[in-house]
Order: sequence, then structure tokens, then C-alpha cells
Amino acid sequence: MNDTLSTSVDIEVPFYDVDSYRIVWHGSYVKYFEVARCKLLEKIDFTYEDMEASGFFYPIVDIQVKYIKPLRFKQQFTISATITEWEHRLKIKYLITDKNTGERITKGHTTQAAVTMPDQTMCLVSPPILIDKINLALAKKA
Repeated sequence: MNDTLSTSVDIEVPFYDVDSYRIVWHGSYVKYFEVARCKLLEKIDFTYEDMEASGFFYPIVDIQVKYIKPLRFKQQFTISATITEWEHRLKIKYLITDKNTGERITKGHTTQAAVTMPDQTMCLVSPPILIDKINLALAKKA
């Protein structure tokens, strides 16, 4: 059984994401991470709305971005997102590659911690519902 869950999204760099040199502004990469993360959460059937309905929020508590090469206006790229940890926190790694050449552009990861609502207490282990959703998605892959 493959013990990873991942997805990928193809995107073309829009004009509003670039600076006057037509290079993507560094903060836009975080937005691209979010697009891929939402798609991945849909894949495991545990969207942000589902998280909230289960009594938890999952704020980003850490983010790391390694800029390898710049993205440019109208460049087509693929961003992949892979869940790498889920027992104590939700950690997702990202890789942005040029859609045509496969060249690595950017990589990084985000870490999210479960927080109970409404009292806003951070959990030291992932709630059973997250573990169950991931285990079910992994079982479907097998």
C-alpha cells in the first residue's frame, strides 16, 4: 500500500501575481500552496468547512518556502501537494515545477495544528476524525 496522499494542480501565472518585471511576487507562492492544499483536502473528503463542522480549525503554524527559480507571467506550472505527517499535526509538502519542462521552481511545506473551537485550545495530537479521513483515503488507494 502506498502510504502517501497527494494531488497536483496546473496553473498559469496571472498578470495580477507579477511585479513590474513580470516575475511572480514571493507572497503569491503561498497562495499557490493554498490552492493545492484545498484540492488535497477535497481528495481526503475533509475540507475546511468539514473541519469547522467537526469542531476544529487547522491554522498554519509553520511555513517554509525555498525559491529555486522565479515563475514568470503566463508561465504554466504544476503544483503538487503531499501529506507527509498527520498523527500530531498536518504537514503538507509542495513542489512547483514548470509544466512543460518539469524543471523545479519552488518547494516548501506547511504545518497545521488542530485547534478546538470555540475555546481555541491547540491539540497535541490530531483529532480522530482527521486520522480516520486519511486512513480511509489511503485504504481507497490500495
